Amino acid sequence: MSIKMMYNRVMSKKSKKSKKKTPKAIMFFKNCGAFIWSKKIIFGSGLLAACVIAVIVSLCLRRANSAAQQNVNVAFYNIPEKQAKVLEDNIKKVELGKVTFKNVTLDDLNKDKADKTYDLLFTYEGLASEAIKAKAANISSKLFNYLPTSLRRQNEPNDRKSIPLVLDHFEFSYSKPVEAKIGMENPQNFDEMLTFLEKAKKYTFTPFFTNGGDDEILLGLISAIIEAKGGYNAYSTFVEAAKKNPSAEKLLTLNLGNELTLQSVLDLFRSWQESGIVHPNWFHAKYRDILAFVEDGQVALLFTKLSVHRTIPYKLIRDFSTERAPVLSGQTDHALIAPALCTVKLSKKSVNDKVIQKLLTEETQTALSMGTQLAPVALRGESFDVQADDVRFFAASCRYGARTDLLSAAFMPDSEAAKKLCQEIRRYLTTGRI
Repeated sequence: MSIKMMYNRVMSKKSKKSKKKTPKAIMFFKNCGAFIWSKKIIFGSGLLAACVIAVIVSLCLRRANSAAQQNVNVAFYNIPEKQAKVLEDNIKKVELGKVTFKNVTLDDLNKDKADKTYDLLFTYEGLASEAIKAKAANISSKLFNYLPTSLRRQNEPNDRKSIPLVLDHFEFSYSKPVEAKIGMENPQNFDEMLTFLEKAKKYTFTPFFTNGGDDEILLGLISAIIEAKGGYNAYSTFVEAAKKNPSAEKLLTLNLGNELTLQSVLDLFRSWQESGIVHPNWFHAKYRDILAFVEDGQVALLFTKLSVHRTIPYKLIRDFSTERAPVLSGQTDHALIAPALCTVKLSKKSVNDKVIQKLLTEETQTALSMGTQLAPVALRGESFDVQADDVRFFAASCRYGARTDLLSAAFMPDSEAAKKLCQEIRRYLTTGRI
């Protein structure tokens, strides 16, 4: 064995003898520390992962909520199917999220969470829409700048709860061939209209005619005559009275100013019946009777709605020119009896204003007028024809703009009270008594 090997063996034994053993207590604490440190790392990693997941979930929820804010649930109430389809087609052109369309009942809209279920409602202005507006949100004021001043209804109750889109109209249509024979063109005031009708007796069987067997037309005619003779304030007074007590007996002698009453209007009609200006049973006439008399050229002045006008064959209606109700005095502030198809903003989603703005643009107003054949409301936009364009002009020229007819303004749809009132009016037109 070499000296070097012997030296190493001796030193190795000496080292083992001199090495002290670590106490068990100290070893225990060292092991615990190592264990805790390893768990701390694991716990820290888990906490970090949980935070990352929470952030991701929050972002997903925010994105989902943002996407939901772009969804629009549209409700149609009491409007013709054709008009609903035109609205649907144009709403689909707006960049939105998911859009749903549903025809609803008044019960659906009266539910507590209707504003959570539907975002936009499309219906006609009237008593029903006024009840719904109590739950509605305000439409952005800047959107009303698309309309003529008279249609903005500033400073009125619920004046920002809805906005009109297109207008119907209770119109007076004059026979151009009869006008040519008489030598008069579209009477411009009430007295001229009476003169026209008197002269037209020589050329027609019933100078004035309408389908008065339809309750809406009967009350629409009364609305137009009261407004024409007394102005908007007289008409508004009559509507409010009908809301409170829709009895013909109560309404008959209500003073609307300057001796204007419902009775005086009905007596005017009775005088026309007796003098041959109107068929004695006009208040029972139906749509088919209009077609028969117009086809035979036996009507000089036809009263109906623009939407009904559209259903009359062109070859029959082409020789009629349309005017608003001839007013008694130009010194009185007037409104046009022109029911407005409007939208009500039920929810507060900002996307609702985006849809409404699109519907008021020149392009879409043109599309709405062409599709519904009614009058556009915006300052810009092409009309379906001259009749529709005239309605827009008439409404813009009246201080109080377009107002709905008595049936819609004072009664809920399918109202028994309205039916009873019409029965009482027809009884008076027949007998002179309620």
